[in-house]
Amino acid sequence: MLNSSKQMSGGDDVVFSAAAASEHNNGHATCTSRHSGSKPILHEALSMDDIIQDKTTNFTASSSNVFKWTTFLLLGGIILGTMLPQNPALPSATWRLLSSIIGYTYFLSWSASFYPQIVMNHERKTTRGLSVDFCVLNVLGYCCYTVYTTTFFWNQRIIDEYKLRFSSDEGESAEVTVQGNDVAFALHAVVMASVTLSQIGIYDTFTARPPSKRVLVIILATIAFGIGYVCLTWVVKGSVDFLGFLYVLGTIKVGVTIGKYVPQALLNKSRQSTVGWNVLNVILDLTGGVLSLIQLVGDCASMGDWSGLGGNPTKLFLSMITIFFDLVFLIQHYFLYADKDSYSQLPLEAQQQPSIEAA
Repeated sequence: MLNSSKQMSGGDDVVFSAAAASEHNNGHATCTSRHSGSKPILHEALSMDDIIQDKTTNFTASSSNVFKWTTFLLLGGIILGTMLPQNPALPSATWRLLSSIIGYTYFLSWSASFYPQIVMNHERKTTRGLSVDFCVLNVLGYCCYTVYTTTFFWNQRIIDEYKLRFSSDEGESAEVTVQGNDVAFALHAVVMASVTLSQIGIYDTFTARPPSKRVLVIILATIAFGIGYVCLTWVVKGSVDFLGFLYVLGTIKVGVTIGKYVPQALLNKSRQSTVGWNVLNVILDLTGGVLSLIQLVGDCASMGDWSGLGGNPTKLFLSMITIFFDLVFLIQHYFLYADKDSYSQLPLEAQQQPSIEAA
């Protein structure tokens, strides 16, 4: 056991105790504060990375990093939007190009938003500060969204049924507003959300940080609702309403998105801190949400067909919900809890998993 002591101002003698191998691997050390008076001893669980330094400099939300990421994403969106196939249903060649650029910039923004948190978890060797419920619901939601987008994009039977169901009174068929960048994002997102969830098991274990009972109920209810809808339409119509089932999956994704953000917001509030929740992730997520909404509204305006908003409610509501909660997170980070800049500043009870996830 290696012990070192440092005399602090105010008469506090702080002793850091760390086992050379095992405790470092577990990402924890013990800080004991002994005051010269009669005040009680305060124990704080610190990670070794917290004691040494904050090493996640490349993925913080500094102005220089935000500028670099924004420049990279914009250039990437321009290149992909120009080179990859564009939506032939859009009548305006100018908007067809702009829509493609906006779409692939939002794809890159939303896709990139996963990486700062993943890298932070890896470098800190812990996922403390990241809601387990958020991660579990993220995987569930993106599984639903992947089936939703890929089927709308590639299944011609579904596309034809959509055009028939949403055709105008004059007989003009509606165009599906799911684009290639939507599919690319969904496929990438389900993989990255799964990686983030796996980090909880790797660094902290699900025994120490299990999902809440309410999340398990949500998962079971989602499966039961999906099976129930398929069986009901089979009994009533004599065949499965696959288009309706996709909208069920889309509705589940929207509900799960609300459900996943709420635990993280409450976790931040309970801890009175956003430490462990990467704000660069939030900025990228917000950028993607705004651009996704602009693309959807712009496509409908270009085609003169506003039924595309109702025909693709999942993309519409995902954008709006994402924008709302990301603004909440930014307010928490920069205004409400801006004075908490390291995990070690938090009292022990604030470092532990709050009741929102233990219920």
